[in-house]
Amino acid sequence: MLAFGAEGQKKLAQAKVGIVGLGGIGLQVAQNLAYMGVKDWVLIDDDIVEYSNLNRLVGATSHDAKKGFHKAEVAERLILGIAPDSRLKKCNSNLRNEKAIDLLTGREYIFGCVDNDSARLILTEIASAFRIPLIDSAFEIKIESGHVTEFGGRVVLAIPGEFCLLCANQIDTDIAKIEMESSPEKAFREKHGYGLGPEQPSPSVISLNAIMAGIASSEFLMLITGIRPHNKIVT
Repeated sequence: MLAFGAEGQKKLAQAKVGIVGLGGIGLQVAQNLAYMGVKDWVLIDDDIVEYSNLNRLVGATSHDAKKGFHKAEVAERLILGIAPDSRLKKCNSNLRNEKAIDLLTGREYIFGCVDNDSARLILTEIASAFRIPLIDSAFEIKIESGHVTEFGGRVVLAIPGEFCLLCANQIDTDIAKIEMESSPEKAFREKHGYGLGPEQPSPSVISLNAIMAGIASSEFLMLITGIRPHNKIVT
């Protein structure tokens, strides 16, 4: 209240926010926004908590992994623990699900915290079609011969009519096409040696994810309160 005034805090409380992807970055974004005063939520992720990702999922426990709880359920528990009066809807399904798309089209802001270009492409189309600002975050650690060679990330504020992920060259449409293949198409491509090779798990570190989540949350804050002009892209 001291920083943003009554009007700024009111805007945060009234903002209709959607988060797609509730992994290492998405859960930290949810935590940040809940503490900032956001009350109206849609949470979308079809993934479940596993023991291998407990090192980066804020709010997740070994019990969640044991029971195979969805990450959206962890986010719901985290948000309601901070702000019990929150209004919340969740969808434990893929972004290409009709329910997920219907929920997103009623949002005023969408946070994309996904780890693939096919989801980014779908989010870009939804955001453009329904004139919804999309705040997309990504982080990558590159490893060669067992050693970290580079790490970094970026946040893009894709405002319809102003800037988008395609404008920013942040979507590889060839990769997106492969990711959206049906199982028979993928099997055919792999059988004939086409494509990008075997999928490899991407490394992730909670403190580095926190940097991207913090930037995404802060740029949203600038956008909604007008403290300063928002940045189109932060790297």
